[in-house]
Amino acid sequence: MLKTIEKKIQLFIQGIGGIQRQEIVHGTLYVKLEDDRDCDFIHTEIRKFYREFINPEGGVNMYAVGDEFAFDFVPEDREAPVFKDEEEKGIWSEFAEEELENNMPDDVDTLLNLEAESKRGK
Repeated sequence: MLKTIEKKIQLFIQGIGGIQRQEIVHGTLYVKLEDDRDCDFIHTEIRKFYREFINPEGGVNMYAVGDEFAFDFVPEDREAPVFKDEEEKGIWSEFAEEELENNMPDDVDTLLNLEAESKRGK
């Protein structure tokens, strides 16, 4: 990876916050987070930045490595299927909800009715 790209990524990472340590080795970004639960947020933000400012046809894969997280910058076709584009997600509609309700198994329907009755005090 070019040093100028590495610098852009490192400056961006510094601006996010919640990061104890960062280092790029052989094109892979290694990050030690203050709270490991922030890993998905960091992954999403790095991916947005990378696709918007560096490579719109690229992707970012994340791996847990000991107490750090590693981020690999890869071509879009080699990116792990963690992210879905908006057109792939589909749209939840009233029709889908109605279809789900109509095809609900009897056991689930019975349990939902019992729960509703118990809330009403029956």
